[in-house]
Amino acid sequence: MPKFVPNAKHYKYPLPIHPLDDLPELIPHNPVSWLYWLYSYVSRTNLLPSKIHVRFSNGKHITVADPNEMLYLWRNGFFGTAQLSRSEPTWKQRTLDRLGLQKSLVALEHVTEQRRLERLEFKRERANFEAVRLDLRRQGVAETEIAQQEREFLKSLRDRETQLQQNSDVQSRTADEKLFNDSNELVNLEVLELMPVEAIFLTFALPVLDISPLTLTRTLVGDHPSYADINELCIKYVAYHHYRSHGWCVRSGIKFGCDFLLYKRGPPFQHAEFGIMVLNSDASMDYTWYASSARVVGGAKKSFILCYVELQRPQHEALLMWQQGKFSQLFSSYKVGEIMYRRWIPGKNRD
Repeated sequence: MPKFVPNAKHYKYPLPIHPLDDLPELIPHNPVSWLYWLYSYVSRTNLLPSKIHVRFSNGKHITVADPNEMLYLWRNGFFGTAQLSRSEPTWKQRTLDRLGLQKSLVALEHVTEQRRLERLEFKRERANFEAVRLDLRRQGVAETEIAQQEREFLKSLRDRETQLQQNSDVQSRTADEKLFNDSNELVNLEVLELMPVEAIFLTFALPVLDISPLTLTRTLVGDHPSYADINELCIKYVAYHHYRSHGWCVRSGIKFGCDFLLYKRGPPFQHAEFGIMVLNSDASMDYTWYASSARVVGGAKKSFILCYVELQRPQHEALLMWQQGKFSQLFSSYKVGEIMYRRWIPGKNRD
């Protein structure tokens, strides 16, 4: 089975709110099927049966603890970051698999770690063989014989890799005993942490979380903030909502020194194409700041986008709308502009 089939099945929807795609079959020449289809269309809803519960830990960290809800948010829009995993909440499944308690699909963390070890081992073996081949050439051995030895060397590496995979044992540690409760069940220690802009999007734009936008924002910045207190959160959310509304999957870009990363579909399908830096419309940085930021993003083969967000109303009006919970009017008061920044390299850009 091709690799993309399970990914397309698990990550079918780009948002937690699904369309009505499970309607009954419509038979054009059967009037009863028309009536049943209309009844199903009117009676069904795409809202969640129950909203996802969030809590605040360590001050302003917004987390989701239920395993099913964590997996739902990840598979329906790639929201949040699991604290004990790379991104997707796989710690419990990986632990069960490591202890031999449950067979599962190979997690992304295992694949990455295994590939790194294989590359290091291959480089060491390759370096040793290069030394042997150079010595054979100095001795005057024919190239056909050297090529034959190289083929045997590569075959031995493949056989060794297959044997290691077959002889992999269960990895158990003394600390693993503390991971189980009195009923001998594995305790799920992992939670999914949401960025503040993700939480606002899942309350203001989509009715997914069991908290109101007003309660959420007051928890983040307090009951009586100044405009300086809400400015950064507002411009980042406007940029986040802007890209989500255009169909992009938006993830945190802190690993590459920017605010957001834009994926065409999501992390399981391809790498991010763009790194977004959100700035005030009147922000002015020196050249070293632009060069250093673009160097990190460009080194990962991503395009660096400067996203300027401008407030088109007086600041006191924006602050009043924030305090009154009129977020629709507030966020629509901002204007977004984008510039693609590229490093100029004298050796490559002569033309």
